[in-house]
Amino acid sequence: MSRILLALIGIALATGACSDTRRSQTYGRDPQLISARGGKIDEVNLLAMGDWGNGGRQQRVVAAAMRDYVRSSEQDFDGILLCGDNFYVKLRGVDDPQWRTLFEEMYDKDVLDFPFYAALGNHDYENGKDVIELEYARRNPESRWKMPSRWYRIDFPKDDPLVTVFMLDSDKDLLRRELWHAQNQWLRDQLRAGGLGKWVICAAHHPLFSNGDHGDIGALQKTWGALFEEHGVDFYVCGHDHDLQHLQVPGWETSFVLAGGGGAGVRPMRNDRRGPFSRSVHGFVHFNLTGQRVVVKFIDERARVVHAFERGVDDKVSVLDTTGRDPAQPRTVRSITRPDLATRPATMPATTAAP
Repeated sequence: MSRILLALIGIALATGACSDTRRSQTYGRDPQLISARGGKIDEVNLLAMGDWGNGGRQQRVVAAAMRDYVRSSEQDFDGILLCGDNFYVKLRGVDDPQWRTLFEEMYDKDVLDFPFYAALGNHDYENGKDVIELEYARRNPESRWKMPSRWYRIDFPKDDPLVTVFMLDSDKDLLRRELWHAQNQWLRDQLRAGGLGKWVICAAHHPLFSNGDHGDIGALQKTWGALFEEHGVDFYVCGHDHDLQHLQVPGWETSFVLAGGGGAGVRPMRNDRRGPFSRSVHGFVHFNLTGQRVVVKFIDERARVVHAFERGVDDKVSVLDTTGRDPAQPRTVRSITRPDLATRPATMPATTAAP
């Protein structure tokens, strides 16, 4: 069989896989609004983490560090924002025992007894996992796993919120075009409508800016970035690069927080000219939000604070403590030719939708 024919067959299979993936996206397309605990509150505590569900040693280490950190903090936590690439393994469905081993039992139920609000990453679109994750949330309302739709809003609390969080789907290349545009219009309408919290956080998988291996994504800067600047979004939280970063980019008011240290293998930094913080370490992030300020702490795999900053209502950002930036390392041939750089999907789309 000629190489040309083999190539054509490969293109046809990839196109069919993409079509099957996008046909399944009618599931979970209606955006939802979640209200957290009711009544007036003076403080909200949220964790953030991405790139975690592989069942490896580092996922277990980070889960243990999160347990230890929360237990010793003596604070009440309102939830955790999961920034995509929730499962690197193949899921057979909502009854797959890996739900128990990689999620329900991995994160201590007695200590981490709060909602896990999940967004989708590129690996979650493999083998129909996006539909499985949505369906698991629907069938198991008692679970900490929360994913009511592909994008949704959370208010803390319901009335006169202190914090509004938008959980978004940044998988532009994997979403159907009309869904991508529908999400963007929904976000625009939500930001314009008012009734938002004093603090606004947007969370998704892919970064607008990153010192890490994937780097900046111009398409997201032009679409979401413009909305963030127009409507004063305070924080954008993401993963995709397997590390921890805090970037204050000149000309941008939003604080960019990368929390991709949940357990997948870390990669070197490719840029060390921006900061104030970017380290190739595992860990997670803690947001402490009050009416006057937000303190953001980056916690490593040993439950130590490796960076902390404060953002005031005047948008002034002050570094409270830091371990700085890892030196940039030059790219290798492998890193340049990897298929998941920038906005390209990391793997081929799913060939079948979940049952």
